[in-house]
Amino acid sequence: MATLLIVDDERVLTRELSRSLAAEGHEVRTAGTGAEAIEANRLCPPDLVLLDLRLPDRSGIEVMRELRGLDPGLPVVLMTAHGSVRDAVKAMHEGATDYLQKPLDLDEVGLLVQRILTQRRRDRELDYLRDRERHQGVVGRDPRLLKVFAYAERLRDARLSPGKRPTILFIGETGTGKGVLARAVHEVLGGGPFIEFNCPAMPATLVEAELFGHERGSFTDARSSRPGLFEAAEGGTLFLDEIGELTLEIQAKLLKVIDEKRVRRLGSNSERTVDVHIMAATNRDLETAAAQGRFREDLLHRLRVLEIEVPPLRERLEDLRMLARFFSSELGNQYHSHPVRLSVEAEEYLVRYPWPGNVRELRNVIERAVLLEPSEELPARAFAGLMPASREGATSQFTLPEGGIDLQAVERGLLAQALERTGGNRTRAAALLGLTRYAFRYRLEKFQLD
Repeated sequence: MATLLIVDDERVLTRELSRSLAAEGHEVRTAGTGAEAIEANRLCPPDLVLLDLRLPDRSGIEVMRELRGLDPGLPVVLMTAHGSVRDAVKAMHEGATDYLQKPLDLDEVGLLVQRILTQRRRDRELDYLRDRERHQGVVGRDPRLLKVFAYAERLRDARLSPGKRPTILFIGETGTGKGVLARAVHEVLGGGPFIEFNCPAMPATLVEAELFGHERGSFTDARSSRPGLFEAAEGGTLFLDEIGELTLEIQAKLLKVIDEKRVRRLGSNSERTVDVHIMAATNRDLETAAAQGRFREDLLHRLRVLEIEVPPLRERLEDLRMLARFFSSELGNQYHSHPVRLSVEAEEYLVRYPWPGNVRELRNVIERAVLLEPSEELPARAFAGLMPASREGATSQFTLPEGGIDLQAVERGLLAQALERTGGNRTRAAALLGLTRYAFRYRLEKFQLD
């Protein structure tokens, strides 16, 4: 159930207390001195500490301060003899969770431990929900996205170090919020550094030095040694956006780092161990790229241990409304020092638009409207001309012929045209037809166009 640390130099008491708590399903570790307690905490951080007030090498209060310095939320229960109750009460003012008076009642100890652990679980759940609420203003409440937070919660509860967590690949169209979702997952998992690298934003010749670092003199402009982004993300997350743009050479080196958790700076003969969780994102069809030899298939398998599809905004109408309200309020405060709201007509106008640029396009359109419209409520006319007319009316251009049509033939023809227009790029072809990648793939198989 939980990992407990008992710190007391009375061996008989420690043995009996350990047996009693182990019988309730807890993993129990023991220490006889303050120094041993600090070392035990370093090797395996406990969920709760039962700490004697008087130890051979230092006072229990000093040990508690050091333990709480390492983990401010760690519950510490002090165990004290009758004459030291005043000291125990004083310790509670300094952050002790509770105290027990010797001789101990094992049943009382068990109940207190259970109560504190239950409260700690509730506090963690509350922190998680607050975390989720903070990010949902930008991420959304679509059930497919909320499942991602459930995955993250289970992964967090596994208490793995960043380097041992499974790689996560976010897929979806441009502007859907893959990076925002990645950061939200990162914070649920425990935070730490979050380093984002946009793979196509830098010349290919400099990508290797940026990711892995370099030593002085390793190339012409390397006047000093510099750590790479893997080292900068130590203890946290490295997020590789648009990973499909990396060259095959860098892909091979990235695969080695994922497998071995070690990096070698340019110009160095030694390797450095890194403890980093790797997330990546792409709007490309990496399966097609792998089949065409433009992306390593073995790297694709390593990246998609956990694959998360971020649906386009046109499939998330409730999110669209919520995000539009969120951006209006946020940008109103930014530019006018007060929140701006959307009229009912404006919301309906926004919902009818297909948003090919997704969340990014929505925010940009609302930002322009907030800047141009001085009122506290944005009318529908505030968005007139801000969105391409051809896109705006795209859903209503087709008229059914009097004699009807062969719907399957039309659908097959549209699929073939989309593939031809995008040079076989499935992700872009799916976007042209307003389909998710998986819905597009299903139709390709249905019409044997795969």
